[in-house]
Amino acid sequence: MKQPSLFPERQQLAVLSASRRTDLVGCYPAFLLERLREHPPPQVHSIIIWTKNPRNMLLPGELRTALERYSQLYVQLTVTGLGGTAMEPRIPAWKTVQDMVPALIDLVQGPQRVCWRFDPILRCETPAGSLDNIGLFAEIAGRMAAAGITACTTSWVEPYRKVLGRLKKKDIRLMPHTDEERAEQALLLKKTAASLGMSLQYCCVAGRSASACIDGALLNRLHPGGCLCSTARAKGQRRLCRCTESIDIGWYSQKCAHGCLYCYAEPLV
Repeated sequence: MKQPSLFPERQQLAVLSASRRTDLVGCYPAFLLERLREHPPPQVHSIIIWTKNPRNMLLPGELRTALERYSQLYVQLTVTGLGGTAMEPRIPAWKTVQDMVPALIDLVQGPQRVCWRFDPILRCETPAGSLDNIGLFAEIAGRMAAAGITACTTSWVEPYRKVLGRLKKKDIRLMPHTDEERAEQALLLKKTAASLGMSLQYCCVAGRSASACIDGALLNRLHPGGCLCSTARAKGQRRLCRCTESIDIGWYSQKCAHGCLYCYAEPLV
């Protein structure tokens, strides 16, 4: 007769992704609150929040109160330096978002639970002139590092057909970087990040090491209660994606109000 284990495996809890598909915090806070009610805190290991504007989760109110009940929040905070430009017309200026970072760190209980996304890197010609954000990396990185954030994820913009069609309607011409330019920029990013004690990873970029934006092993190490989530690779993601399993609680049909012209998740041209 098989004897019961003296050390039974701990039950794996769910990881919620809110959301790769649309900025729920920035655009659909009431919907996010509704979806959270379907996934009560005892069933959830971590909530991964993807946002360009965390203001709604920082303000006193139902959403913040609900989020505070969960054991672990991890934020993917996108700050590209393009807020308020033609490419990100309804995103606050990056310094405005940067000013929210201390409160965000306080909410998630530590800078180790915030990853700064400098994503995407792009340049383009608009009717108002040229846009190129690579030159802002060092300044934004310095401020993030000063706040204690030590993780950065980046990639270059992808010229999807619907993105190019969207840009054409606005009389904007995307100017992709050459392989040589990318190599030079990658070296610059690496040196800058290293000088600040910041790790740098790429999100689904050919020729760069694969990485996981949702990293079950990391979430397990950070979990304040020592609870476990899955570390199995998620199905249905891009070939170079190494994200682990999660439940995404947003929908592509929820049109993001930010209006970022390069967004691949936006369903309409």
